[in-house]
Amino acid sequence: MNKGTLNVIYQSDDNYAVVSAISIVSLLENNKHLKEINIFYLGHQLKKASINKFNKMVDNYQNATITFVDVSSYPDELKEIGVKAWKGLYITWYKMLAFAKLDIKTDRILYINPHTVISGALDGLLDLDFEDNVMALSYDATMVNAHKDVIGLKPTDGYFNCGIMLINHKKWMKDEIDAKMREHLRHNHYEVADQDLCNVFFKGKIKKVGVEYNFSTVFYGYDIKKYIKANGFLPESFYSYDEIMESYYTPKIIHSQFGMNGRPWQQGNENPVGILWRKYLHLTPWKNTTMPAAKKDMNWRLYDLLPQSIIVKLYAWAVNRKFARKK
Repeated sequence: MNKGTLNVIYQSDDNYAVVSAISIVSLLENNKHLKEINIFYLGHQLKKASINKFNKMVDNYQNATITFVDVSSYPDELKEIGVKAWKGLYITWYKMLAFAKLDIKTDRILYINPHTVISGALDGLLDLDFEDNVMALSYDATMVNAHKDVIGLKPTDGYFNCGIMLINHKKWMKDEIDAKMREHLRHNHYEVADQDLCNVFFKGKIKKVGVEYNFSTVFYGYDIKKYIKANGFLPESFYSYDEIMESYYTPKIIHSQFGMNGRPWQQGNENPVGILWRKYLHLTPWKNTTMPAAKKDMNWRLYDLLPQSIIVKLYAWAVNRKFARKK
């Protein structure tokens, strides 16, 4: 049914247009073999200049299109069902509304967070068998295990990341999931926005995807074995060290979740994957843009000074303090 066609959602405001462009151009560069790549952009107050740059960039690829979706009604729709803003904005929720609104001719649609670089072919996601699940996600690598108790999950339950979401669009429409999700949101609120929602509301309906399709940069920034131990990740509900190492040098999608020494798109960063982001930045119309400067704050200094055995424990302590307590 998919026959080499990849439908993709991106979302951002204008501040992150250049970051999105880096991700999009990396997607297009590494998937030229696909018949079609149709990008649906959920842009919150995107400037005309940014839209023009996106169009110019995508026009360079014969197999790609980009459509800018009208999301002007989305904030009011979310407010009407009682959804709380995430960090003052509703953008992170837009995709959850768009899944039912987009008219596509394949049985699936892929959401990609802008904080990513696509470093390989995504054919595996086109061929993936949903096994009647609603979505396919990878385990989250940055949330401490203790947060599961806050949202009613067991320690052995998987907690999945929503930075990369492969949606069973056929099932989403057939089972009228949009209406059911909206009704659920009228009566339930989540601290980690749509990610907590997906882990609770779609529990038992999520197919696990390999780490290669959502490879967190924390695996490049920290000692992996020490990181897994410090965060209390269990074998039943997280990737093993061997699974992570199998994709360490050949991930399909790299997700920027490590920022102790600057985000990879920031000027002056020392991020372990910064060179990769710069490579794709130079392929966008934003190549001459002065990027925001990375700030050498206390976290950066501690990361440079302290041994990994202490750094990973400090990280786990900080995340536990923020997310492992019931509000």
